[in-house]
Amino acid sequence: MSGKIKEIIDHIIKERARGNPVIAEMTKAKLILKGIYPDKYDSNDKDDPEIIEKLIEIKKQLNAEESIEESYNLKSAFSVKETEEEIVLEIQTQLINIGAKVLIFFASSAFNQNKLSQLMQNAFEDCIVFGCSTAGERFNEKILTNSVVALALSSNLIADAKVEVIQGLNGNFNTKQTFTSFDKYFNESTYTMDPTRYAGIVLIDGLSLKEEKLMDEIGNLTDINFVGGSAGDNLKYERTTVYANGKAYNDSAVIALLKMQKKAGFSIIETQSFNVLDPILVANKVNVESREVIEFNHKPAVQAYADALGVLSPKEIPKYFLSHPVGLVIDENNVLVRSPHKVIGSNIKFFCNILKDMEVRLLEDGDIVKETQKAIEQKKKVLGKKIAGILSFDCIHRRVELENKNLVEQYGELFADIPTIGFYSYGEVHIGHMNQTATMLIFEYNSLNHNVRQENRLLSKEKQRLTQANHDLKREVFELKRKLKLATRALKQFNIALEAEINERTKREEEIRYLSYHDELTGLYNRRFYEEAIKNLDTKTNLPISIIIGDVNDLKIVNDTLGHAKGDELLQKSAMILKTACRKEDVIVRFGGDEFIILLSQTSKEVAQEIIRRIDQLSSKQFVNSFPISISFGWDAKENSEENILEVLNNAEKSMYKRKALYKNEIL
Repeated sequence: MSGKIKEIIDHIIKERARGNPVIAEMTKAKLILKGIYPDKYDSNDKDDPEIIEKLIEIKKQLNAEESIEESYNLKSAFSVKETEEEIVLEIQTQLINIGAKVLIFFASSAFNQNKLSQLMQNAFEDCIVFGCSTAGERFNEKILTNSVVALALSSNLIADAKVEVIQGLNGNFNTKQTFTSFDKYFNESTYTMDPTRYAGIVLIDGLSLKEEKLMDEIGNLTDINFVGGSAGDNLKYERTTVYANGKAYNDSAVIALLKMQKKAGFSIIETQSFNVLDPILVANKVNVESREVIEFNHKPAVQAYADALGVLSPKEIPKYFLSHPVGLVIDENNVLVRSPHKVIGSNIKFFCNILKDMEVRLLEDGDIVKETQKAIEQKKKVLGKKIAGILSFDCIHRRVELENKNLVEQYGELFADIPTIGFYSYGEVHIGHMNQTATMLIFEYNSLNHNVRQENRLLSKEKQRLTQANHDLKREVFELKRKLKLATRALKQFNIALEAEINERTKREEEIRYLSYHDELTGLYNRRFYEEAIKNLDTKTNLPISIIIGDVNDLKIVNDTLGHAKGDELLQKSAMILKTACRKEDVIVRFGGDEFIILLSQTSKEVAQEIIRRIDQLSSKQFVNSFPISISFGWDAKENSEENILEVLNNAEKSMYKRKALYKNEIL
């Protein structure tokens, strides 16, 4: 007979590996160390009784090496007790005997934050303990409020860990110092650490507005994946907190670096449930510090967003913020969501930064349950191994959406068979900062409880060789990175020069765009802008619409007697008076020569007359040399949708000419 040796070898590898290719290769190495070379045999080889007997003995040995008792890799716990002491005691009881190395907890802001953090550290004094306050908590399939949830990670998963706190986020905080501390602790540069062995967690004060800056600096210092979220306070937006070292911190961030065991692993899920629509919005003017967009597509941000939605009145747009945020599209599977927060005048404040000239797309909400389920199932399929647990950072807006659509129970069922804790955040981070997204740190394991001592004895020589090769490879990679750094420095010099040229060209283009809609002398809108504005203004929701037409008196006399420079001064001072007297939302246009038009939405004739009175009062106090500033006005209002806006404009113009004639008669 033949082929029996090959059959037994294949059976040993299959039974031992259970589908894990890494363990399959490890088992082959064990066989080689025992004198059996798996690749040497095929189905045509004659059966050798001595080799078969040896294989049977090896099979028994390998089975005996399996650990007879599986300890916990991780365990989750939660409490809805009322006092901090009761909560900590209940969580401690649930996590007994796990041998936790790291404990992560998330808590409602309703509790005494300092007291809770200190009690948790005291209860798990041999652990690294950290966490943050929330806008709601996650525990397996449960979505909670006013609770504390915790995840204990054992030494089966975590080989080592280090936590640092960055304080004073709204000052000159130092991220590099934090990573220097990591380098010293792990005796390895975070710049060259293996990103498959190290996982980073970031928890940041959710009111600091510094998520983008912090993540940018982290990205400059390491290639390790950092995932996390912004602390919450149950949508009060008053005070958010991060925890570490038995203390509670504000205006701070907790940075944790976890070194995984060799037989453990991790991966990241990032999922959102939006469809990308056609409208494109380009941010022309922004306030980065306050996360406000002032102009999209060279229009007031509110108006441009309303146009993208196809909404007639900008006043209606806040009700679309949850269902139609905007997104920075990286590719068809990667969209960084930016959620509008509120309207401030004609600006829109966002929960994430949108930088100047950044191009975003309008989004539309989809099936949040279906998309999350799809992400989890894809991850399971890719892993081909059991998910040990999930640490979830889920946007508070997703919870609001689930509650509004009555999908809380269906969403929770996705996590019913996976140990999961998490919190609802004011923003999520992974590489960058985003909203309305769920970012999840997935802990993985496969046969973590082998008899390590016996395995090390069998593979020590091979491991030493591989370790040395790995160190040599790292040194080579480090040298290549050093050379790359030098090349990058030279490239940066070139980029600086190129960027200066692009900025100058961009500045000129912006000036051209500005002048196309603005009068160069007065800075007011010009006739071209007026022709578009009056069309957009002429809607039922803007009624009544008042139109004021003004003509500056004595411009010709000033030009003839004092010169055109003084005539320009007269027009500039008149424009400044109009801007001072009018409201922020009013559209003021220099129509041509000495003529101005003011468009007033949702404004009656009486209010228009009051604005004219304010202009007259301001004019009476202004002079060009000895000439008092005077403007003749006419006005009218469109009060119902049947009236023609051009007829209203014509009436205002006639009214202005009558008053112009009266003024001339008075002078004469």
